Amino acid sequence: MIRYPLYQSINDDNTPFDEYKTAAQGDAILGAIETQMESCYNDYDNAVISASVHNLNPHGFITPEKDNLKKLYKSDCDIAKKIRQHHNRFTSTTRRVYNNKCPYCTLSEPSTIEHILPKEKYPEYAVHLYNLIPCCSKCNSHKGEAVKDSSGFPYTINFYYHDPENCEFLEADCTIDSNGYPSFTYILTFPPNADPALVAIITNHFNRLHLIERYNEEVVKSYAEMELLIKTICCGKSLSDTLQFLHDYLSRTIHDYGLNHYFVAMLRCLISSSTYHTYLQSIL
Repeated sequence: MIRYPLYQSINDDNTPFDEYKTAAQGDAILGAIETQMESCYNDYDNAVISASVHNLNPHGFITPEKDNLKKLYKSDCDIAKKIRQHHNRFTSTTRRVYNNKCPYCTLSEPSTIEHILPKEKYPEYAVHLYNLIPCCSKCNSHKGEAVKDSSGFPYTINFYYHDPENCEFLEADCTIDSNGYPSFTYILTFPPNADPALVAIITNHFNRLHLIERYNEEVVKSYAEMELLIKTICCGKSLSDTLQFLHDYLSRTIHDYGLNHYFVAMLRCLISSSTYHTYLQSIL
């Protein structure tokens, strides 16, 4: 999981509010609330700077303004297209995006545009560029409409400003199943000096999106592919040489995927688990 860059216009210096005005152009009802909308957009932009979007209160627009604001967003609207183009530019210039995967889970390709603050409750931000991020359908469904928990922490990481690379927190544990094959389960473990607020946000994120369960399912396929690679590259080698291969492979993978990708956590487990080492010796 890595931070996601804020949208930046290629051909002009348009702000999110400039983009809103373009989308709302010609709508008399929205024209009458332009000053209020400018204030809302300033509030959102400041909340991004202070990492507090989840604390924004809805403006309280009602029909017809609310309906017209919501109608500005469609899956094929110009602003949605710009977000997708931004995502494509980002994914084409760095490998650390997991082959065009959803930033929320790193498992599936993004198939929709997620509203960080839901447009039903916050119609004023229905087309705010910083309120939109590519997302897979499963994460979009799990996320739901709720924004923060009873303690005031957001339910999900905001990848525009939270940094999930701040510390290593995802671990995998290896056991041998009844068929004599490695089985992996994931857990969250934070270092003692981890920021308590970030711990709460990451924990909420994993719980809300059912990521532990989803990683436990995905690792079955990922490990099978890794074992095939180990057998191909390390057949006949010693345990020590094979662990060195895994160390080198981990170094390259961390650079591409970051500290807390589920595949990286699995590789760390292969290197450190004595249970796995016993199994590894049997297949070399």
